[in-house]
Amino acid sequence: MSAPETRSAGRRSNGLWGWLLQRVSGIFLAYALVVHLWTVHVVNVDRLTWATISARLQDGTLWTVYYLLFVPAVVYHALNGVWGIALDYSPAPAARRGIALALWAAGLALLVYGYFGLRPLFGAGG
Repeated sequence: MSAPETRSAGRRSNGLWGWLLQRVSGIFLAYALVVHLWTVHVVNVDRLTWATISARLQDGTLWTVYYLLFVPAVVYHALNGVWGIALDYSPAPAARRGIALALWAAGLALLVYGYFGLRPLFGAGG
């Protein structure tokens, strides 16, 4: 979610960080999609099971890092996009604060849910 339009008196934020992180997360998600499609449809064709996925994820740190980056990238990219759509409708300041708070709460909940959902795949219990 982008920074508020005004940070302090006389100093305006142009949303540079929100814009930049949206592009970086989008590029990472495009890469993640290619990795996913390659892994599922080329490397593991006809032998993809819970056991093979779990074994692959427990095999090394590369997949752990991949998913630890993937979950927040998806959450950020999606909710920052929703934030941008909300701003297109020029909500009143109170509504804007409420939308921002709701998106932050949803983002934190989705991060927790996403990481909690990955735990069984990494052998951390179910």
